[in-house]
Amino acid sequence: MKLLAFSDLHGEEAALESLQRIAPDFDHVLICGDISRSVSFAEDVLKAFPNAFVIPGNWDSEQVNNVLASSKQWIHGKRVKLTAGINIAGFGYSPPTPFGTFGEMSEQDIYSGMAKLKLDSSTLLMLHSPPKGHFDEGLLGRHIGSESILKMITEKKPLAAFFGHAHEHEGTAKLGQTTLVKLPPANGMRACSVSVKDKKLDVEFISL
Repeated sequence: MKLLAFSDLHGEEAALESLQRIAPDFDHVLICGDISRSVSFAEDVLKAFPNAFVIPGNWDSEQVNNVLASSKQWIHGKRVKLTAGINIAGFGYSPPTPFGTFGEMSEQDIYSGMAKLKLDSSTLLMLHSPPKGHFDEGLLGRHIGSESILKMITEKKPLAAFFGHAHEHEGTAKLGQTTLVKLPPANGMRACSVSVKDKKLDVEFISL
């Protein structure tokens, strides 16, 4: 199974065009939030990737969230079975930020929301926010990740977790048994190609 994963598109037309051009080479597309504040751009994204799974970020507008939530690609708070015993689950938004964006949740609400998801060692978990302390240091040295997401990953041990939000980072790491995949910001013309075979991930960061 081959996946195209990206986050933090932020309305960048050139990145959307490049992603749309390569998307047919992949079985599924994972879109991890911060797509747009424009409804028309969000609609273009949904049309461009009919085989996508989509979760919200913190930066997307309320109107865009409504459009995304009404689409069949929306997977926030849901779990879907894929092939070869793999399932995918999604939980978007972020902890509170200094910017007062629409898609912010308290840590308590993040934890209680994620607790309703069935996560296991066969789960590919789509997030917007990093777990606290992992690829989450912002420009001012502040850790902007979620304590609740960290706790949930530690408790449930999904196969992998994909997330964006902190534009300063990209890379992979291990958190216990879980492979963390910090997606680069797509508006910087970067994305991620992932091959999954026998519950093993081969991750490649690509330029668009």
